[in-house]
Amino acid sequence: MKAVRNLGDKMLEKLAPSATAQADTSFYKFCYCSGIYYYRRLCHVVGGYTSCGACYRSGEC
Repeated sequence: MKAVRNLGDKMLEKLAPSATAQADTSFYKFCYCSGIYYYRRLCHVVGGYTSCGACYRSGEC
């Protein structure tokens, strides 16, 4: 029985594409300090690709 299960697992590995887990998420990324203010931007990860928006004033350094 174990041999049949192993054979089935090997066949399934060949037929089904392997999937990788990639979570979609957002995060803030520090840009720079200018005077007393710091600037950051919001970045998004979607489908394994990262993109970020423009830097904006967010608080004090």
